[in-house]
Parts: sequence; structure tokens; C-alpha cells
Amino acid sequence: MIFFASEPTDPVASEGNTCQLYGKEKMKLLAAKALLPSHLLIVLIFFSTTLIFIIPACGGGGGGGTDNADTSTTTTSTSTTTTLPASSSDSTSSSVPVPANYETILTRSLSLTPTSKSSVANRDRVLIQYNGLYMATNSSYEIELSASLSTYDDLMLKTFQLIEDSSASCYRLDSEKHSIYSVDYDSATNRLIMRNTWGYDRDSNSAYLCFTFDTAGNTMTAVKRYKFNTSSNTYNEDSSFTLSSVAIDGMNFILNSPSSSISLLNSGVDLSVPSDFNPSNTAFATNNRVFWTTSTVQSYSNHNLSGNKTSEDIHSKYQAQVSARGSDSGTSSAAETMLDQIKIDLENEGESLRYDPALYLAFRNGLLNTKLKGATIVNGQIDQNTAPYVFFTNESDDSDVKHPFMVVQLYSISDKPNRLLDVPTPPGDGTTPSYDTQQVTRDAILQTYTLKIPLKNYGHVSNLTENIMTNSLADDVNETNYTVYNYASISYIGIAIDGVVIYPPLNNTLTSTQKKAEIANMGLHVGRGMGLHWHADGHGATGNGLNLYNISDYAGNSHPPLIGFGMDGIALYGKYETAYSTMDGYGDELDNFGGHEHGSYGYHYHAHSASSSVLNDTVNYTLHILMKGAWKGSINNIPEFWAEAGQMNRYVGLRQYISN
Repeated sequence: MIFFASEPTDPVASEGNTCQLYGKEKMKLLAAKALLPSHLLIVLIFFSTTLIFIIPACGGGGGGGTDNADTSTTTTSTSTTTTLPASSSDSTSSSVPVPANYETILTRSLSLTPTSKSSVANRDRVLIQYNGLYMATNSSYEIELSASLSTYDDLMLKTFQLIEDSSASCYRLDSEKHSIYSVDYDSATNRLIMRNTWGYDRDSNSAYLCFTFDTAGNTMTAVKRYKFNTSSNTYNEDSSFTLSSVAIDGMNFILNSPSSSISLLNSGVDLSVPSDFNPSNTAFATNNRVFWTTSTVQSYSNHNLSGNKTSEDIHSKYQAQVSARGSDSGTSSAAETMLDQIKIDLENEGESLRYDPALYLAFRNGLLNTKLKGATIVNGQIDQNTAPYVFFTNESDDSDVKHPFMVVQLYSISDKPNRLLDVPTPPGDGTTPSYDTQQVTRDAILQTYTLKIPLKNYGHVSNLTENIMTNSLADDVNETNYTVYNYASISYIGIAIDGVVIYPPLNNTLTSTQKKAEIANMGLHVGRGMGLHWHADGHGATGNGLNLYNISDYAGNSHPPLIGFGMDGIALYGKYETAYSTMDGYGDELDNFGGHEHGSYGYHYHAHSASSSVLNDTVNYTLHILMKGAWKGSINNIPEFWAEAGQMNRYVGLRQYISN
């Protein structure tokens, strides 16, 4: 049995542009026209029978420039680099730099000079200090006092976000690193503790305190408490709770009187939405949060990618590559062996890999070494892989022609805090005609993707419409003036190295998600299916060192880091930085598709910036682009590229479709 849930481009967060659910007949028509593959969010779950349920949903120049230089930090490590073997491939280079993942970033040193806060506002991030020590969430979700503020991990554990309850004029305190946890207290000891308030495992004990702050008098007071109602999935005020000051007892924060002298500080690291991601200064939507319980959500342990379905359903010739989840020496060896065979088989047919094998292995290693390092996903689990399996297949079509692929199974979750609570106008739920009356998406859940990246060099298109699209953003709204921005899939166009899918910069009304102010500070958000996906390059917009890739990933390398792949098989690298103007290809202009070819790298894309005028926007801002949308790689001869259900075929290694 195979289940699919679909999520087209993100729902439009405005009145008059809500999405409609498809009826059975329209779904059949869409399937017949092969439109569903580009809509799929949850692409593939392996079962033994073939009953299919489809749940529709809706929604959503040159290479120079500078990052904001991560000015608040001093780092002590550089990005990972994979050495390439000698090869005659057209894409060889001395090394393949990949960005440091969040786990590595957390260990890096930083130098901060926190400053006092004289006032507080909704969504502020604060450090809470007493006598030179900081309130911190530890790895057991307990609250403690700690003096250390020397690494990114220190910063994340000691940063709390103020979320206002406007009706009570007080603020909930959410952990920055573990954002599904909020500050509450233990009624037996009066100690402040953390509770799972927004995650899958919340229960009748889930609750949070609501605080007021006197920044002049340096006091902090819990004025209300809210308890979780398991029947209604809502938080209701705890009528038995009475106002109480926050004090220090030894090394513990407690509710007591009199209050202790507690200060609020700014860390100096800006985690807010950058101005380019809200260029019109759109007001923050106060709509209620969509309950994730309205979606089909499974626990991590019961999730299909968390079980054994992959190894059970993959053909025996590929099982050695998926015998273990994440990074593993045995699966790595099997993957290298398979990739070597693929290279030989293609050359025997007079064909070739698009890139050197080491480029694919570097991407594979980057994906498999990325783990969720914070409690930020509703049903996620700390240290789970964001992409548990990456393997190579080597199947032939009915004419015995080889079509090898890199197959990626991923949850499409970021290893870093997603900061969805900061998005000014997140996608609505589409349940009413007016956005003002809709609930909005501010939670991320585990997805199920099985995607394939072509390894064979299928060539490049010479003009925009040479690639035949079954549907595009432009076609979806009957736009006939095609551009590299709108002649794009209405769903994902690539995969990032953190295991999150990449969408075009435009939404389904051909408005940039930046102008629409519907993305978080890293450049991602969730649609109605509550699946995270990229729309923009956070590194280009903010230099806080906590993006998909960062300025620290450039040191010691000859080229910007490898950050993803287009679904057309073209590699995606980070933007060029003026501080690293000697990097390979720095002076070579990017073409209309956002890519170029230089030296022995082969044709590849780069993240880059452009003026909003390229979209004919009347608002002046800078577009921070991961991928423009249209593919430069030729897709017309890639088998099953637009197949119904995305990847239900032999090319992802399913044994039921392979005869030998």
C-alpha cells in the first residue's frame, strides 16, 4: 500500500487566492495529465501492495556580492572538504567544499558583548541574566544557571523568545534551540522547568507560564499559566495559579517572593526576519496558529522512513547501500562501488556522468551527516538524520539504455531552528475565502520524500522552453510570458544539502515569497502540508552564521561550497563573496539560468542576488536566490521525470519493478 500527500506551491497568504480541494474526478483528470508529480510533497512510502490514496493540498546576474560577514562571531573551524580523485570527467577540481552542518556550527567559538534591553516586544529574543550567570536550557530540557557564552551552542541554549499573549499583556518564553519547549514551573518545588508545549509528545502535563518584565526594576513576574487541554488540543488558563515573582534559590530559578534582580539582554546576534524578506514592512499576521493535529502526523518511531521499509522494498543489488541509516562506512563503500560501476557502464555506452564521482559522494556525505540538533520539529527526534538514505541506482530502460540516479530519501526538515513564529504572513489554511479569517502555518512536521537526481549527462537546453513542462508556475495562472522565474515546477526544483527541498523564489500567484513576507529569516517556511522547504538564500540576506551555508564555509577553499542539486542533475553552489574574489570562476558571469561553466567544474548553478526589478516589482529590494526556477539541464529524456507519484519506478531501485 502506498500513501501520498501532495503539496503544490505554497498557499497564498492573501484574500481571494485561497486553494480549493480537488474532487475525485478532478484528481483523476490531473493524474491523467501527469500533473500530480510536480505537486507531491510526500512522495513515496514503500508497501507491498499498490492501493494509492492521494490527499491534495495547495500552496505554494553576476555572482559577486557580500555576506553580512558574521560580524558577531569568531569561528575556529572551517567547512568540510572532500578530495576528488584523478579523473577525466568534465567536472573535476581539487576538492569539493561542503558547508558545515548545525552540529558543527554549535561547537564553534564566538565572541559576544550582550547589551541591556530597556523594553520588550513580541518575538524579541533575550538572554536572562542573574549576577553574571545566564538562564539556560540543558540537554535534558531542564533550566539551569550557566556562565558560559563562548560557543553557538551556549548562545542557542541561553536564548529565549518572547511570544506575547496580547489578551493578557504577558509573554511566553520559548527556547531558541528547542522551540517546541516553553518555560513552566514545578508546583512541588516552585522551580522553573521546560515543558513540551508544541510537540507530538505533549500531554496533560504540558503547560507554560506567561511573564511580565520590569526592565527598569530588573524584575520578572509570572502573571498567568496556561494548561493543555487534551480533548480540545488547546491551552486554557490555569485558574488555580496565582501571580508570583521569579527569584533565585542557589542555582535555580524559582517562583517566590521577593523577586531577585534579573536582567534581560540582547545577545548581538540578529535572528529576526531581514528587511529583504519583508520589503514592504507588512504587518505581522495575528491569525491563530493551525493545529498540527489537523494533519496526519505520526510519531518518529512509526514514521515510514524511520522503519525498515526502505531495506525491505529495495532490490537486493542496492540493499548494501541502505543497510544502515545515515553515515556508515559499509554503506559508503557500497555506494562508491556502485558509482564506479555506473561510470564504467555509461562510458561503455558512449555516455558519461555529468560530474566526477567525488562530487556526488561529497553531496551524499553532507546529507547523511546532517542530524536534527534541536527540538524544533513537531514529531522529530533529536539526532535523527534529516536524510536517512542516499544511494545510487543503475537501471536500464526497455531499450537496455542505462539511466543511473542518486536516490535521496529525506524528511525535508532543517537541522537548525526554523523560526516559523517570526514569519510576517505565513500561508493560511484555505478554509475561508479571506486570509484574515484563516489559521496560518507555523509548525513543521516530518515529510516523506524519495527523490532521484540524474547522474547521466543529459546535456543542457539552449532556450527556456526547450524543456517540456507538464505544468509550470506560469501555466498554473495562465501566464503566457515565460521567464526563468515562472517557467518552473509548481513544487520542488531541487534538494539542499541539509535534506530540505528547494522551491522557486515565486509562489503560485507569481509573487516572490520575499515580497509576500511569507518566509523565515533563513529563507524557508511551511505550506499547508507543514513541510519545510527553501524559497530564498538566507546567507545572502543575513550573516548570522546560522544559515544553510555561511561565510565560514569559504575559508581555505577554492570555490564556494556545494549546497544542493537541481532535479535536472545540475549541482548548486553558494554565492560568490567579494571577500573571496580569488575563488575559481569568481569573474565569470552567471547566465540567465543562474549558472556558468569554468575550468574543469562543468556547468553548475550558484546562489546569487538580483534586483527585484527583474520581476518587475514596484517595491525595491534584493532577491536572494538559491535557484531561479527554470532548469538549464535537459529533462526531456530523463525517464519517469513527470511520472505519476513521482518515483514509483525501477529507477529508485524498487524490487517490484526490477526483473533481475
